[in-house]
Amino acid sequence: ISLVSYSALGTSAKSHASVGIFCCIFAQIFQAFMYVYEEKIMSQYKVQALQLVGWEGLWGLGLATVMLSILYKLGLADTPAAIYQMQNSNVLVILLFLSVISVAFFCFSGANVTQRSSAVARSTIKISSTILIWMVELAMGWNTFSFVQLTGFVCVAFGTLVYNRIVTIPILKSEESMPVLNKS
Repeated sequence: ISLVSYSALGTSAKSHASVGIFCCIFAQIFQAFMYVYEEKIMSQYKVQALQLVGWEGLWGLGLATVMLSILYKLGLADTPAAIYQMQNSNVLVILLFLSVISVAFFCFSGANVTQRSSAVARSTIKISSTILIWMVELAMGWNTFSFVQLTGFVCVAFGTLVYNRIVTIPILKSEESMPVLNKS
């Protein structure tokens, strides 16, 4: 879907779109590694989900501080302006606080799913939340309907159902799930 949108852009916007697409792909790869690593840590050590999320939050805060410092020096972020806005807007501070609580709850729930099931189950649930967010955006008028997006979400949802064997396609059945015939 990103590449279809990319092809419709003008030349000057393509360089910015390329950076955005690269960042999205990098984020997905990083998140996949994080989910698998979480599962490994939780299976090897007795770690509570809340403790794991707390440590992830501290590391994230440290990395964000370093990244904002670097991006500010490169002229790609205006950190002092962001701090100024937070100091002068109570609404912004409340919304940031609610956002932090929301992300913490989301991460805690995800870590619990990983601990009790697997990283794959967590990814499956996350895909479902993306579809739900898109539907809310449409209902609130924040996004316009697109058949390309609908097709993408239908493919993702159907693939998830097939992967979790909720929907079975006879051609895709593995040999281990096939019944063994009596050899006499």
